Amino acid sequence: MVHIKEQILLEQLMAGEPVARELFYDKYAGVLYGVILQIIPVKEVADEVLVKTFMHVYQYIHEYRDNANTNLFAWLMRKTREIAIREILPLGHGSTGNDLMIRNNSHLQQFVAGLPDDQRQVFRLCYFKGLSQMVVATILGVEEETVKMILRATMIELRKFLKDTWS
Repeated sequence: MVHIKEQILLEQLMAGEPVARELFYDKYAGVLYGVILQIIPVKEVADEVLVKTFMHVYQYIHEYRDNANTNLFAWLMRKTREIAIREILPLGHGSTGNDLMIRNNSHLQQFVAGLPDDQRQVFRLCYFKGLSQMVVATILGVEEETVKMILRATMIELRKFLKDTWS
C-alpha cells in the first residue's frame, strides 16, 4: 500500500483523480464499514451503504474543506453514520432532522421514543442536527466526556434495537 500525505490525497480527491479515490477507499473503507455494520447488521444493506458513503464523499469532498473545524476522520465518521441512519429510515432525500421525529412508523422514531431524556436529547443533537460532541456538551452545559459516554450507551442500545428489528 502506498502512503500519501492526507493533504495531498485530499487535493487529488478534489481534482477527481481516480488513483486518489482508490487510495482513499483503501485507507478508510474498513473502519467505515465497521461503523455501518454497527448500525445496519444486514451485510447486503451495509455493503450498499458503504458504496453510497464513498460516492457521497467523492462528490462532496469540498464540504470537508469548507468545514475546517473538524478533522477528516471525524467528518467521515459523521457522514457515514448519517448515511447509514438515513438508509434505515423510509425518508425522502430532502428530509430534515425534525422530519425524522415526526414520521410515524419509523424504526428510529420508535427507538428514540424509548430512550431516557438525556440520551434522547444527545442523540437528537448529534445525529439529527449533526452537531459535534463538543458543541453538544457546550449546549447542555456538561463535559464532553459525558456526551461521549451517553452516545456510546445509546449506540449500544441502537445496535440491539436494530438487531431485533432486522431479525
